Amino acid sequence: MFFKMFLRSFFIQAGWNYERFQNLGFSFCLQPALEKIYPDREKLKAAVLRHLQLFNTQPYLASFVLGNVVSMEEKAAASPDPEARLKSMPGVKQALASSFASIGDRIFWGRLKPMTVQICLLVWAAGGFYGWLFTGLNVPVSMALLLAGPLAGIVFYSAFAVYWRWRGLKAGYACGGEASCGLDCVNWPRLIRLLSTAGFSMSVAIVLLAFGMLAALNCPTRASAGGLLLKLALPPAVLALHRATRAFGRSVFFAAGLVLAASVLLFSVFKLRPFYL
Repeated sequence: MFFKMFLRSFFIQAGWNYERFQNLGFSFCLQPALEKIYPDREKLKAAVLRHLQLFNTQPYLASFVLGNVVSMEEKAAASPDPEARLKSMPGVKQALASSFASIGDRIFWGRLKPMTVQICLLVWAAGGFYGWLFTGLNVPVSMALLLAGPLAGIVFYSAFAVYWRWRGLKAGYACGGEASCGLDCVNWPRLIRLLSTAGFSMSVAIVLLAFGMLAALNCPTRASAGGLLLKLALPPAVLALHRATRAFGRSVFFAAGLVLAASVLLFSVFKLRPFYL
């Protein structure tokens, strides 16, 4: 039953519609469990219709809601008063859908998806392909290396998605019936912070790598070590400024304004000589 639901969860968006969003996909995922819980065709029909109401959440974390609903349906079917058991289901279902939509969007859309590009660039750089930075570079590159970058990002992203689809079913079923079901099985804020730190670290590595290669390519052979270090220090300084302004509740435009003001002050007022990367 769980394996069938797990496989069907990959198609939860297939019946997406503007009227009730993921309701068709959600019912499709539930069908193997509902058929087992309700052998009677009329009760099965009523159960399917129950779950054709509006439903929308992050598709990879919808499994937590699926497992919870299956557990609640089982308890209702075994209860002498199933209507009383099912009365709280819409509220629990909606509460979980809203919570996991917020958590899932922050994890998958906000962190993991950008990291797939970062991993791709790091794999290319480790393999010696720098065409993503030097677009005019005419150096033969193996097709295997070109494909390895995006594939590494896809595998990394997909591993998270598949893992949470399966774990969500088990965790949701184990605590079925609770409005906080699955929300306490993982320290979600800590996971989001770890992913943010990992993404920021990869961004710093890519920026330092790119600026280092640009500086090495364009600097004269007799350039001073201090000048080279100054150029390499610029990107992490800008990133640190961005993080500091965000920490104090300021927007990225505030950080850009500070950089612009400092540039005008240094180059126009103090007549600092411009340099090239």
